[in-house]
Amino acid sequence: MSDQSPLIVSISGIRGLVGESLTAEVVTRFAAAFGTTLTQGDTVILARDTRPSGKGFAKVAAAALSGTGCRVVDLGKCSTPGAKLMMTELNAQGAIVITASHNPAPWNGLKLIRADGIFLNAAEGERVEALFHSGEFRRTTTGTIETLDPDEVKTRHLEQILTHIDADAIRQARFKIAVDPCNGAGALLLPDLLAALNVESTLINAEPDGDFAHEPEPVPANLVQLGQAVRDNGCAIGFAIDPDADRVTLVGSDGEALGEDMTLAIAVQAVTVRNPGPVVTTLSTSQAVSDAATRNDCPVFLTAVGEVNVVEKMVTENAVIGGEGNGGVIITAIDPGRDAAVGLSLVLEALARANQSIAELIAKLPKYHIEKRKITCTTAELQSALAGLLERYPNAYVHPVRDGSKLYLNGQLECPWIHLRSSNTEPIVRVIAESDNPDEAARLCDEVEGLFPNA
Repeated sequence: MSDQSPLIVSISGIRGLVGESLTAEVVTRFAAAFGTTLTQGDTVILARDTRPSGKGFAKVAAAALSGTGCRVVDLGKCSTPGAKLMMTELNAQGAIVITASHNPAPWNGLKLIRADGIFLNAAEGERVEALFHSGEFRRTTTGTIETLDPDEVKTRHLEQILTHIDADAIRQARFKIAVDPCNGAGALLLPDLLAALNVESTLINAEPDGDFAHEPEPVPANLVQLGQAVRDNGCAIGFAIDPDADRVTLVGSDGEALGEDMTLAIAVQAVTVRNPGPVVTTLSTSQAVSDAATRNDCPVFLTAVGEVNVVEKMVTENAVIGGEGNGGVIITAIDPGRDAAVGLSLVLEALARANQSIAELIAKLPKYHIEKRKITCTTAELQSALAGLLERYPNAYVHPVRDGSKLYLNGQLECPWIHLRSSNTEPIVRVIAESDNPDEAARLCDEVEGLFPNA
């Protein structure tokens, strides 16, 4: 494996550069390892996003799974939430989605999903990784491979979303929006969803062919084309979707990005108004999300970053909504994971029920400014920086959930705060700071970067 392109294995799945750290052999071994953890004869769903490399990886993964005695149902091109949803329909005991999510086009990967539709947790992932390295796979000729009509997935997904949102309110509002699914899996469902919601839409980059027109992560730097589409077509709002359609971020009517955390904040507001209950999000998510929940007297629970951590806590607390500050919105009654189509729908619902523009809706939310940085460093440098941060702010409250360190600098569960942690998806360290003052948020990130000698 190339030292310059390590294979990243975490609770977010397996990711690597195609042809370097991620090869057909690597995919085969991980699929065989996963199949070996299941019972012979179990049904396993296989799906892939639209990246061109996915077709070949799906073929070898299907062969490997069937070689362990599993019944493989191949959904073809499909969103991650769509694959999860179909697990219940097909009584599947596991699923593999071939995707690198928001990573750039040269990357691909595998998301491994257990019987309850939740990603493998750390212990489960370690078992699969151990089998990957040992090669002690179950081998049999009893496995089978079959396919499923993609329209069945789309129909079921659409039914579930429409059941759990105020679709009538959205239809009556007659929104005009722009959507950029980045030629990813979101392009498969979104046209039908928007038609069902009576939404007039401008779709860009909506061919599910994996030919990304820009870097696929839906962060402000990559939303320029969407912003232009919003302005040119007089749209009320724009939505950017990542390649496997589990994240969605927003662009205002002026074409400017609104920040990743706003998706979840607005979605929480929409749900908790009509269905109050616990809300779950991560340590790295904006205070705006917690404020949206507490405004409706809903308790908030914070977890370590990672979808599996959020979903497991949602199940424990019977949460009505959860998600992450990266544009990930989760309604477990639909499927136990982030779903871009759900996030888009709930934002439209919030706008419709409030009868306000996105600018007016956001104006009612507390003003926070979140700054996010990336640092490449060694493990020793990270530990040294964490120690230095604690020394610099001895009176800070350190959140008890361990995922790196999150420090509330005033000693209260409020801004300003700093979160320093290793990424689950990239070989980097993430620095996140939030304040009600943008200059302070930037200064805090500068302070943290100063603790790393090579930043």
